Amino acid sequence: MDQEALEYSVGQALRQRGLRLAVAESCTGGLVGHRLTNAVGSSDYFLGGVIAYANQVKESMLGVEHATLLTYGAVSQEAVLEMARGVRRRLGADIGLAVSGIAGPGGGTPEKPVGLVWIGLSAADQETARRYQFAGARLAVKELAAQNALLLLAEYLGLPQKGAVKPVDLLEVEVHARYSSQGEALPVRLSLDGIGYQVEALGRRWKDAQGEHILVMLVGGKTLELIYDTGSGRWYARQAAKGKPFA
Repeated sequence: MDQEALEYSVGQALRQRGLRLAVAESCTGGLVGHRLTNAVGSSDYFLGGVIAYANQVKESMLGVEHATLLTYGAVSQEAVLEMARGVRRRLGADIGLAVSGIAGPGGGTPEKPVGLVWIGLSAADQETARRYQFAGARLAVKELAAQNALLLLAEYLGLPQKGAVKPVDLLEVEVHARYSSQGEALPVRLSLDGIGYQVEALGRRWKDAQGEHILVMLVGGKTLELIYDTGSGRWYARQAAKGKPFA
């Protein structure tokens, strides 16, 4: 599902079902609303949004609890759900969609690195939040966050999504990376099933229909192939093919 098709398909589904949508955005700065209003007739279902970049706006406009921000931070499951719930109630919408993250290049920590984004959805029958770790420069993180916010909305509406099913030989992993001046991801460690692994060396990288591939050698000598799905912003890993050059 390409970007243009995505905003039109979710718009059509909202219109057909008589549902009204409101958005609360932090790191995307209005990009989700911009995408939604690209569709002609979006006023039929899109009520508007709140760009709550500062924490005081999250509290005063969206009703996010001060204690939530102190305890969990603005980039958290708890905060993004309160944002989605708050904008839904404040604007009288059926669905509230919220985004909060760290677009970079600064502001990251080991616990919450640059590229970390939480996306939340609140409706009368369901509330859900997803954690993403995106790679790339600031604008790329914002675009991926907006795209995946719309994908979460599409999932709630029961629409098919590109990248919703991953190949059976891939395991989803959390990757912490630095970035080159060209915006290339340079993985330094990864986490799989709650276990952390340090990257010792980086090898070949290439691109294909699956995404961006990077060979990495972990401390201890194990070699993995990491795959970054540019459509969903997710990282996957599998055992590197034997007999292929590393560098």
